[in-house]
Amino acid sequence: MSRRIAVLSEEVANQIAAGEVVERPASIVKELVENAVDAGADDIRVELEIGGCRSIRVVDNGSGIEQEDVALVFERHATSKIVRIDDIHDAGSFGFRGEAMASIASVARVELLTRRPDDLAGTKATAQAGSISEISPAGVPSGTQITVTELFANVPARRKFLKTEATEQSACLDAVMRLALSHPEIRFSVRADGRNMFAAPAAASVADRVAMVLGRDFTDHCLTIAQRKENVELGGMVSTPTWTKSNSKSVYLFVNSRFIRDNSMMHALLAAYRQVMEPRRFPAAVLFLRLPGEEVDINVHPAKMEVRFKNSRIIYDLVSGAVSRALAGAQASRDAVAYRLAPREMAADSSEFQKSRPYQASWGRQRDVFSRANLQRALDEDLFARAGETDVPARVEDASCEERITFDHRTYLGQFAGAYLVFGGPGGLMLLDQHAAHERILLERLKATGKGPVASQPLLMPEVVTLTPAQISLLTEALPLLAGIGLELEVFGRDAVVVKAMPAALPNVDARLLVSDLVDGLGEGQAAPSLAEKKEKILASLACHAAIKAHAELSPAEVAALCRDLEETPFNATCPHGRPIRVRFTLYEIERMFKRK
Repeated sequence: MSRRIAVLSEEVANQIAAGEVVERPASIVKELVENAVDAGADDIRVELEIGGCRSIRVVDNGSGIEQEDVALVFERHATSKIVRIDDIHDAGSFGFRGEAMASIASVARVELLTRRPDDLAGTKATAQAGSISEISPAGVPSGTQITVTELFANVPARRKFLKTEATEQSACLDAVMRLALSHPEIRFSVRADGRNMFAAPAAASVADRVAMVLGRDFTDHCLTIAQRKENVELGGMVSTPTWTKSNSKSVYLFVNSRFIRDNSMMHALLAAYRQVMEPRRFPAAVLFLRLPGEEVDINVHPAKMEVRFKNSRIIYDLVSGAVSRALAGAQASRDAVAYRLAPREMAADSSEFQKSRPYQASWGRQRDVFSRANLQRALDEDLFARAGETDVPARVEDASCEERITFDHRTYLGQFAGAYLVFGGPGGLMLLDQHAAHERILLERLKATGKGPVASQPLLMPEVVTLTPAQISLLTEALPLLAGIGLELEVFGRDAVVVKAMPAALPNVDARLLVSDLVDGLGEGQAAPSLAEKKEKILASLACHAAIKAHAELSPAEVAALCRDLEETPFNATCPHGRPIRVRFTLYEIERMFKRK
């Protein structure tokens, strides 16, 4: 059935536009604070209630709005930033599309108070559901104050997509922090539910502002970037290869003082770290790119977080080259954490283990288990035992195909690439990921201890970990949960926590790195994860940090203990992240590789 083409009503058009601009409270904070920056304010205050879900207030001391123009504030495509189409290609302001205020007013109640410095009286305006309900004179200080309440009141279906209060508050703080990084001359402050959450007084330089916002932990482990190519200038800071994060949230990219997300710049940054940083880790960075306005298109998306460069190759080479040169003098260190055995397992050899396991003959009693002769003999025996079998499936089997991992009739052949344990047996060759295996063992141990009282080991010297205000907001909500699993933390001011105790089951764990990675993962995932899901995620992160790493050489006794513990561990086919712990190559598949089949 065909339908006639019709022009959308103003209400529907505004709500569609709002869906592109207003995704969550943080979107509103971003738009309002950017408007305050464009107004020339040097003091911007943000107040939040219930993470911005109940109310958002942004107060600035900028130029204010003419009384005659107040009615146009809530009109779509009404702006003072551009006049001609050519102005878009050289826009030096944040907001120029004229959609933000109209979009916000279409999904919330907005109250605006404004006065220009030279005016005797100010103006009050109220808008809701896309229409203005009041415009009247008011006595207000110079500048502009905007209060947003009843968010998504007329579109309640969108409220269910909001996340927890702590997560939404953290996103709002992130939005302010990004603007604070790129505007050190402006004073920013954020209060949430009556508490001071973030304060950044005017700074003399970008470096000082970076230290205020991201903390001294970052500035103490960073390298300075300063490079120029043609008419493009790059500056900022990047972390050393040893100071890493679990995700890319700590990478801040700015183009002409505008925070952006750009895959090309991110790829160039990560490419510079490829050879000096361990896999699945990310750097922290604050990079400022400056180039002529006509060289970049910032009008790609209404949220203006995506840009398009006229010559992306120059940008890529500049970022990659500058970061690579800064890293050239930095030495990447790899810390190997040995597999810690219980006292009863620290015998000179693995004789006790050999007596108690069904595959004791595979280990032998000789101390030189890794000798060339023994390895060759084990390989020969395995190949001769399987030489007559031709009905083995021609495929590589991974752990996901089978229920459990066992070591019956397996011969330990050695360690490959410092990360994989190699076993031979009647079924072929098996490679075991030592880190993934230990992760699963530790996770199941932590889950078992979590059902009762968890042993906690107080630190002799409590460690102070610097975090951003957004991370503090997320962590505060999780403190009781962390205490329940033996990790005792205490918020220390607005930008740090003190680690007082660690789970006794996890010795030799870097407290700073552990807490930083835990917080990075708290804001991810579902809108309202259950307590059990949160706990499982935290325990998995704890296990990952405590597990043996790649390039850790294991003794025969340590390998024996690891295998025994893995056999006794439930769900031992995959690591906590779902990756396989082992991969097996059948003899048939190996012979096909050598063209024998």
